[in-house]
Amino acid sequence: MNINKFYKLKNDLETFSFEKNFNPLSKTLYYFSFLGNIFLILFSYFFIKDVTNSIPILFSGQGLFFSIFIILFMTGYELFKRFAFEQLTSTILRLRKFTFNIVLGVLASFILVTGSFYLSLNGAHRLIDTSENVQTTVDSNIQNQSDSINKYYNKEIEFYRSQPAKSRADRKYRDSIVTSLEQTRDSKIAIIEKKVTDKSSSKVDKVKDNEFAFAIMVFFLELIILIGVAFSAYYEWTSYADMKQLMTTAKYKQLEINLSLLKLYYQNGRKKEQDPTISRSKLLALTRAAKLNVSQSDINAFLALCTELEIVTGNRRKKVYNMSYEKAKQIIETND
Repeated sequence: MNINKFYKLKNDLETFSFEKNFNPLSKTLYYFSFLGNIFLILFSYFFIKDVTNSIPILFSGQGLFFSIFIILFMTGYELFKRFAFEQLTSTILRLRKFTFNIVLGVLASFILVTGSFYLSLNGAHRLIDTSENVQTTVDSNIQNQSDSINKYYNKEIEFYRSQPAKSRADRKYRDSIVTSLEQTRDSKIAIIEKKVTDKSSSKVDKVKDNEFAFAIMVFFLELIILIGVAFSAYYEWTSYADMKQLMTTAKYKQLEINLSLLKLYYQNGRKKEQDPTISRSKLLALTRAAKLNVSQSDINAFLALCTELEIVTGNRRKKVYNMSYEKAKQIIETND
């Protein structure tokens, strides 16, 4: 294994940093949650548009106007829902106890999520509900096939009924044939009705299965949004808490001192590579002018660090900057 790769793995596996380790997950969940909002807006559009279609035509372009209005309204609604839930999560993490304002926030977020779920679920229902079309098709098929059967058998029945009967036996025979034809006709119509109805029932059951699947999908879309927003707020708060704790350590305070001295040492970045360095006494004067709370020992340690890291090179009489301010700053941050 390459030594550089080993040290990179060692740093990733042995050094835990919540901000670094969970940054990709936080970004993935946060931006992926917007996909959920897009689908919820789409589903809600079909429900609200179906409602607005029942409004009488009042002006030209009414359909387009309502379409744009619905999309803008639902976009604002979804963004407001995200903002409300994000603020609720941040407040809970900050206070770590239930207050009256948090209870109100939970109630408001619940209402917003419930409203979004209702609109989206009904929109999905409007999108896939074909039961009315199925019933219309069933009625039409039954009617067409029944008409065809009736036409054939009624013609036969009318033919036998029109035959003169010379005797009672002839009349009885004729009536029996007519009865048999009627029974056959009715039986075939019943078979067709059952066959077509059974077929339509399976289609209706399939629609119901699709509706259940869409309900589950809408639920998970809402869940993805809430998880993405909540984890993003949790990530920011935890990263802030970790950084706040780090700032109280001696190591961070020393880093802060070194970075402040480096800025003065490079004259706010005006010094370039191979420029002569400023003297120790001038650096001390600059720290006093900037009112930095540093001691002589801090300055000595800083200058020794610059030499050790080869930020400056040269002899005791003449030293020059060996790199740019940005690179020197990066090296000190990495070293500390």
